[in-house]
Amino acid sequence: MNAMMLFSGIDGRGQEFQSVISELFPPGRLEVFRSVERLSEKLRRLHEQESLVVVVVCDKEDLVDLVSLREILHRFRLVLVLPDAEETTISLAHRLRPNYLTYVDSPPGELRAVLERMIEKSESP
Repeated sequence: MNAMMLFSGIDGRGQEFQSVISELFPPGRLEVFRSVERLSEKLRRLHEQESLVVVVVCDKEDLVDLVSLREILHRFRLVLVLPDAEETTISLAHRLRPNYLTYVDSPPGELRAVLERMIEKSESP
């Protein structure tokens, strides 16, 4: 399984998530994007449904931009790491129908366990 990660600038805790994701995907199997626009360009060219998209959302503006890509994102496994648990943030996030949703202040080990399970399922016959 290949992965794409959108990480547009969360400090501290968000970087812990980036480290977890980088550890799970060997070089050449993970692409990191710093803007929604760049991720969008890649997703539009890619038709491989076994790819995973992990988005560490730094603000609601990025989340709104992602909602405009929901039809494309529905083709991929999607993991969202949200900046907060506010009602509007959660509502926007659910419009993307993520496979897994967590928050920046959650333990990174939970995300690791979920990603390991997704990788395991993708590699089993």
